[in-house]
Amino acid sequence: MPGSRIWELLARKYNNEISAEELLELGRLLQQPGDAHHLNELLADLQAIPLKKITSDAHEAKSADALRLLLSIDGAPGKSGGIMAAGQIKRKWRYALWVATSLVILVFAWFMLNNSLSETPLAPPLNEVVTNGGSKSTVYLPDGSSVILNTGSKLSYNKDFGAGTREIYLSGEAFFDIAKNEKIPLVVHAGEVDILVKGTIFNVKAYTEDSIVETSLIQGVIEVFSKNDRERKIMLRPNEKIIIGKTSAVSSSEEPKHTVQPSKEVVFFLGKIKPNPVDSSISEIAWIQNKLAFYKEPFSTLAQKMERWYNVSIQFSDERLKKFTFTGSFEKEDIIEALNALREIAAFEYTIENRNVIIGKTKNR
Repeated sequence: MPGSRIWELLARKYNNEISAEELLELGRLLQQPGDAHHLNELLADLQAIPLKKITSDAHEAKSADALRLLLSIDGAPGKSGGIMAAGQIKRKWRYALWVATSLVILVFAWFMLNNSLSETPLAPPLNEVVTNGGSKSTVYLPDGSSVILNTGSKLSYNKDFGAGTREIYLSGEAFFDIAKNEKIPLVVHAGEVDILVKGTIFNVKAYTEDSIVETSLIQGVIEVFSKNDRERKIMLRPNEKIIIGKTSAVSSSEEPKHTVQPSKEVVFFLGKIKPNPVDSSISEIAWIQNKLAFYKEPFSTLAQKMERWYNVSIQFSDERLKKFTFTGSFEKEDIIEALNALREIAAFEYTIENRNVIIGKTKNR
C-alpha cells in the first residue's frame, strides 16, 4: 500500500470524514513499520488544544522564527552530516516538514496561551447584585451612596469602588441616591448610555428588551450622553427626564431635541416629570413605594411594566389593542384585579394560563 494512502486516511480521520471500513484500514497501516503512527498520535494531541489567532505583527514574527528553528533539523537540505540518496532526502524532508508544521502549531498554541495570560489586562473584580422577577433589593455602596434595584435587574460595581473611581453598570431599573464627591464623579453605564453624576438623586430604566434608556432626575444635576456620540451631552435639571432610543421604540409626547445617529434613527427625547393626576404620585419612581403608576401609558408599554411587576408574560392577539392608553396606579391589586380595572376603561378580553396572559378583543366586536 503506497504511503500516500496513510496520509489520505489520516486527513479523512481528522476531518471527521472517515468511514468504519477506512478506519480499520488505517489501523492496519499504522501497525506497519514507519513513522506514520507518531504523526497520528501528534495529530490526536492537537485536537485537544484551543488554538488562538495571530493578533499582531510581533506574534506573527515569533511564530515564523519558531518555524525556521524547527525546520533547522539534521538531514534537511543545506545541513552537513552525511550523504543521502535523492529519494531518501525527499522522503525525510517531507516527513520533517509534516512534523515541523505540527510542532509549530503546538508551540504557537502554547505561546499564544501564555502570551494572552501575561499581556491581557485582568478585569477588576466586580460586586454584582441581581433581582429576580417580583423582587427588589437595596444596595449600600462603600462611598455612602445607596441604590434601590427594581425587579429583573442587575447592578455591578468594582470592589474598590470609591478608591479613585466610581463606576456602576446597570441592566434593568434602579433608583440612585449618590453621595457627593467633587473629586471622584460617578458614572452609570446603562446600555448605550453613560450618565455622569457628582451627587444627586435620579432614576434609570434600562431594560434590554425595551430598546430604550430612560433617566429621570429628582434632585441635583446630571449629564447624559450616548456612547456613540460622547461629544454631545445633555444636562438634566430637577424634574426633567430624558429617553434615548430609536424613534419607533420611544413613547413620548415631547418633540425630539437632539439626534444622536440619524442613520439609525437614535434620538434624545426631553420631557418633564409630571405628577399622576390619580394620586399625585410620580410615575417614574412610584415603584420604590411598591406602587405601579402610569400616566397616559400605551397598553404595549404598560404590559411590559405589568410583566415585571406581576412576574407574568403578556401577549396581544390583536395588535390594535396596544394603542389603548391608560392613566392610573396599582398597589395591592393582583394581576386579575389589575386587568379587570383596565377593562373598565377599555373593552378587551383576557385569558390566563400558567402565568401567561393573552389579551384580545371582546367577543361582541
